[in-house]
Amino acid sequence: MKRKIVFSQFLTVFILIACQPPVTFDKPQPIDVTELQRFPDRLFGEFRSEEDNSILYVTEKTLVRIYDFYNKTHVSLLDSTVQLIGDSLFDLETNEGTLVQIEGDSVVKHIYETDTLFVINQKNVLKKFKGYYFLNMNINPDIWHVQKLELQKGKLILSSINNREDIDQLKTITETMQDTVPYIFSPNKKQFKVFVRNEGFRTQEAFFKIKE
Repeated sequence: MKRKIVFSQFLTVFILIACQPPVTFDKPQPIDVTELQRFPDRLFGEFRSEEDNSILYVTEKTLVRIYDFYNKTHVSLLDSTVQLIGDSLFDLETNEGTLVQIEGDSVVKHIYETDTLFVINQKNVLKKFKGYYFLNMNINPDIWHVQKLELQKGKLILSSINNREDIDQLKTITETMQDTVPYIFSPNKKQFKVFVRNEGFRTQEAFFKIKE
């Protein structure tokens, strides 16, 4: 069995980017709602995730997440494609080296990753509805990934549709018979409103405002 360096947070981000979400829509949601050209000033700032201490930066046009942490791995668990020489970890395929710290029998590597979660442009649409902001990301023609964003007393909550309860509710509300992943829903404005009011977007992550 191949031995691997496990960078759990980095792998999570990679999986989310690489895999199409289980629930998509055929149009930006909600329909018949005017698109916003920028995030409001009240959302601007830096927010720290309560899950992994990553930082979410909100600007006029973007949501950018920064992962900045140290990963400690025992030398026996290093992948066969890398080699530790002195204080550097070399990729044997690219011959590129990365400085690391040696602590006993372990290697400590600094991980710094930037993940642009959303940027307002021709392919990504921002809408506001019933006090919430909806981030519509165009994956393919007529396929949109939608997330919900809200600000509550300095806490920014980013929500997605990933669990079975959300899927079943959408299928009922929209009378969708599809039973394969990814699901593609076509709710009207009223149906989407019902979904949101019935606690749709149950997968949530909270970010707390960093005081300036």
